Amino acid sequence: MHLDFVKEFGVSPRQSQRSRKSDFVYFGLKERIIIGDLKPGQTIGEQQIAVDYGCAQGTVREALIRLDNNGLVIRNDYRGTQVSPLCRNEALQMVLIRKQLEKAAARLVASKLPDEVYRNLKLIMNAMYCTAQDGRIYLCSEFDRRFHGLLFAQSGLKGLEPILNRCAIHMHRFTLSGRTEKVNADDVFQRHSHILECYRTGTPEEAAEAISEHIDFLIKTWILNGTEEAV
Repeated sequence: MHLDFVKEFGVSPRQSQRSRKSDFVYFGLKERIIIGDLKPGQTIGEQQIAVDYGCAQGTVREALIRLDNNGLVIRNDYRGTQVSPLCRNEALQMVLIRKQLEKAAARLVASKLPDEVYRNLKLIMNAMYCTAQDGRIYLCSEFDRRFHGLLFAQSGLKGLEPILNRCAIHMHRFTLSGRTEKVNADDVFQRHSHILECYRTGTPEEAAEAISEHIDFLIKTWILNGTEEAV
């Protein structure tokens, strides 16, 4: 089921039918940065990337601009492009910002989820479960960001969506960098199922509490007691 969802919604351009070449480069480099294959401070050469992906340097440049907008790289006219730094304190601050954003959105969304959105969120949850079971941790994280992003989008807080996305990306970068162990697929499914049902039928405060508890769990598990700090 998760592969059908990928093809329809384009979570990964390696399986999507609607992707441009720059999407392919962007998603490929983003994955390498988030999982730690490309290290903080490492230079990304446009010419070499163009050769690796079989595309023009302009295509690579377009992908790098998108990565810069996400805070994953730092572009400098004289020094080229480097992978941005990564540290525990920054990840923690971003997750705290994310918590405030999602709580505010939860209060607006509670008991107002359209049926079609609810069905799509269920599809994403199933995709998260399947990819977690398969040990495809990075793709599971893509679905996780899609799940939370789609919920947030229902709040109408459009100007804050890029901030939420950036916070989620950097949290996953911190927690997934160098990670090899699998995640518990049942736990992933149950936690997100609880959030979804609170958003669908709960009061504004119940929905806000559900997302708050979820993020507090992530902070405790992955930020405060998780991966060693990298700089």
